[in-house]
Amino acid sequence: MAQTNASKAIPWAMPGNFLDRLRISDLVVAGTVEYSAPSGAQTVHAELLDTNIARLRVDTIFRGKAERSLDFTWFSLHVDPLRGIAYAGPPIASFRAGKRYLVFLQHSGSGWVVSIPLYAIEMELAPSSGPPRDLSSLSTKRRNEAIAQELETAALSMPVPPPGVTGEADSYFGPVLDLIGGCAEPFYRRFLPSPSPDLASDALRWLNLVMSTHKTCKTALTQ
Repeated sequence: MAQTNASKAIPWAMPGNFLDRLRISDLVVAGTVEYSAPSGAQTVHAELLDTNIARLRVDTIFRGKAERSLDFTWFSLHVDPLRGIAYAGPPIASFRAGKRYLVFLQHSGSGWVVSIPLYAIEMELAPSSGPPRDLSSLSTKRRNEAIAQELETAALSMPVPPPGVTGEADSYFGPVLDLIGGCAEPFYRRFLPSPSPDLASDALRWLNLVMSTHKTCKTALTQ
């Protein structure tokens, strides 16, 4: 693929804190993507992007109201076949059929759309093992605890990474801390005996952050 001389400027920013993803979303759900297909192109904030329609089988509602099956729009980079593109920035959204995700959506005039175009603010989750749940009526604290448990389960299910990298589990460390603060301590300790020294070292770094900032655990959920 040919590349332009400069990276394409994208007019959005990734949320700095995981809680910001919740604040900007009308609907936050966990569910499995049944299919995803291209649906043309759309100009968003003066940027031409490719659009995709995904159907989600919802199993857990954390915020908002939704049917058990819903369609939503997500975006990918539009590539000029003649010029190509060079991109440098946050990971780009990629919803794959058969995978379960924590999805952040806003309601538009035409239906549900991802809360931030292009960027991957969704989180891949472990497969669901229980009946559908609607947690939208719980307190913010209890909902955050439930989301954190989903992220912890996903991180612990990730394969041991190869030498020299921390692997995918590392990407869940920050969001869990944002959600439950000092209650994340037992979660990080689970990774200290990891066969991967890089992952264990990073878990220790996050654990030390919890200890050094004297974060306390104020959750009613059993860790």
